[in-house]
Amino acid sequence: MSGSDDLPPARKNPFSPMAVARIPDDFQEDLDPADVTIATDATRQAVAHLDSYLEGPADTGTVFAVLGDYGTGKTHLAVRLVQHARRVLDDPTRALYLEATADSFIELYRRFMQRLGREGVRAQVSDYYADIVADSLQSTGLTADTLDWLGSRQLEPQEVVERLGLMESALLRKVQDTLRQVTNNKDFGTALTLLLRPGFEHAVWSWLLGGAPDQVLVERGITTPIDTEVAALEAMGVFALLFGGRRRRFVLALDELDKIFSADKQPQAQTMAAFQTLLQVFAKAGACLVLCGLPEFRAVLPPAVRQRIPYTVTMSGLSHAQVREFIVRAQGGRGLAPFTPETVRYLRDVAGGNTRNVVRLCHRVFRLVDDRARETGDPDTTATDDMVRQAARELFGSLSADDLDGAVRRLLDANGWEYWHNHLLGTGEDSKAEFWVTFPDHDGGCAVLLEGSLLDNDDVTRVMRRLSAVREAEPDAQVVVLVNGVLTDGVAIQLREPLGRDPLVFSERSFAEDFKALVGATGFRAEQDPVSALRQRMDQLSRQQAGIYGFIEQLAEHVDGVRTSSDRQFSAIGRQLNLLVSAAPGRTSPESRLPGEVERLFRDAVDAVEGIVQVDLMLGEAFDFAPPRTQEAVHRRLRTPEFTDAAAKAILIQKAVLAFRAALSEWYRTQADSPDAEDRLEQLCGIYDDIVEFLPLFELDPLFTLPPWSARAGGLVVDANQTTRRNRVHDALRNLSPRVQRAVVKGLHEH
Repeated sequence: MSGSDDLPPARKNPFSPMAVARIPDDFQEDLDPADVTIATDATRQAVAHLDSYLEGPADTGTVFAVLGDYGTGKTHLAVRLVQHARRVLDDPTRALYLEATADSFIELYRRFMQRLGREGVRAQVSDYYADIVADSLQSTGLTADTLDWLGSRQLEPQEVVERLGLMESALLRKVQDTLRQVTNNKDFGTALTLLLRPGFEHAVWSWLLGGAPDQVLVERGITTPIDTEVAALEAMGVFALLFGGRRRRFVLALDELDKIFSADKQPQAQTMAAFQTLLQVFAKAGACLVLCGLPEFRAVLPPAVRQRIPYTVTMSGLSHAQVREFIVRAQGGRGLAPFTPETVRYLRDVAGGNTRNVVRLCHRVFRLVDDRARETGDPDTTATDDMVRQAARELFGSLSADDLDGAVRRLLDANGWEYWHNHLLGTGEDSKAEFWVTFPDHDGGCAVLLEGSLLDNDDVTRVMRRLSAVREAEPDAQVVVLVNGVLTDGVAIQLREPLGRDPLVFSERSFAEDFKALVGATGFRAEQDPVSALRQRMDQLSRQQAGIYGFIEQLAEHVDGVRTSSDRQFSAIGRQLNLLVSAAPGRTSPESRLPGEVERLFRDAVDAVEGIVQVDLMLGEAFDFAPPRTQEAVHRRLRTPEFTDAAAKAILIQKAVLAFRAALSEWYRTQADSPDAEDRLEQLCGIYDDIVEFLPLFELDPLFTLPPWSARAGGLVVDANQTTRRNRVHDALRNLSPRVQRAVVKGLHEH
């Protein structure tokens, strides 16, 4: 072909670039045909637990946990369980999915109430009222049809009471007494009954959402707001009793509970006790509670709480056969091509069977095949192992080399270990250890070798060559191979024997503990005498203290720099905010402003990127007749290739978000009311996903090691809050298009 214009159009990629579970807000639409579900042992086990509850005695509840690492399909399974329960129960109000997006049960409870909805709660209370009205009419001689209409809600209980002139106050007192018995809570019995009386709905609903009780509630003895974690958990139990009462079933799936329960942030003892009570209440109420999260979620629970979770489903990786089945079904049953059985097997091994990684690799390899077919004119081009390796290296990078180097340095310093950096142990380049850790009264040392992804035999050969060179120079050396990327099972098996252990794969969640344990174990000598051990420990504590003092001095310098330039910073921030507001498409224009939740998602994404780049702020200050110190700080950042490369990618991401927002604003203006509006919305989201696929978030990591811009601290000083800044950016940008799509569709349905 002579030029790009002669190339045939790219085929539609049947695989999702983000591989994120779609979470419909109302769960009432049919399953997305493109959202393939593969039956695994874990999914069958989870469905069996749910079916056992749905088909069992009406007054028997259950609790079970779904645990798995990132990308193993926990959310996908939770959504499917809720949809399955809704089909069986034929009542959408009786099965709910809830994601723990905050770090406390207070916000989770508020979102739980919003999902139930005021009318949904009122309908449950009205059912109790209808039962009481029907009981009172049994001896009045009314026809069975009338009672059936009341029982089936063709007649509302209020309508029956009014038409027959029944004593409403006496009936409502019975409702209140019943609800107090059902919920085992006087305040809720009173408040829920008031939902049946005109004029009280707003006050009751405001209190149920956590607001201070209105005077009309205070007069009836309700004086305490639902604004603590213990109160929030108690309230969720109340609604389990309300919805699960009358021998009816209720299913609640709570996802991502590791955001609340983690080793870094364990709830207080009172909160943990209240959570244990919640589990007991669900079982007592005849309801089903599904708890989803990372394995660490269950690990931090005390034994008394774990005993209240009788069943645990553990997500595992996909097998080779399951990956083949997924590819065929994702392509509409048209077969495996352009993949081959051999590349499918290799792709599964590279992804480690992780569902999300499998889908993302399929998407990228399909695109590489399509590009090759268009370039060569050969429509029968098939996937190769080289394409899988290329896709893996593009997708699954972790930290930059410099960032990983810095992370290892900080851990070694924090533990007081003596080390040499980029130390040549022998004469050849292969004998170089990125870190050579030595121990007092200990022969040899520990060589830490940093590697990128290890995918094939060439990678094995390179690592083995380095191992041989290190051990030839230092026969007593222990070796830790730290992999910054992907490690396939085949490579791990080949390296296990010569290393004496598997290579350590960098994972932000567990790296610090795993690395400390590995290096610490190499420095332990059981036969060391007590005096030497004490001297070694004192030296280590001294080095740790020196490292802490150095960090404090560095932090003090950073704070001092921020303080001395504060006036100039506030002035510059004001100018740049004005510039951003005037330049960003649709940020302030009333006619193009998006609905509230949609606008917030875009605003958070744009602001999060601006917070780590701050190029406009930095350059604006540089041209504001800044002193030489500020000019030098600008030069230091611009002389750092890692900063300029990451900043360029961040700006491209920000521009993509703004372009996505502008396109969505135009969609609202011209297409939101058209019959194919949701199809066009899906296309816009797909375009955004295809763009940011080339801009993975891990490539922004160099920006997180820099502090927020200031004249003095504009250099390469490590920011103590870099994890917080990384989390903010990842939370704002990760899975942006699915969250935008859900918010838009929800707004349209409500409208």
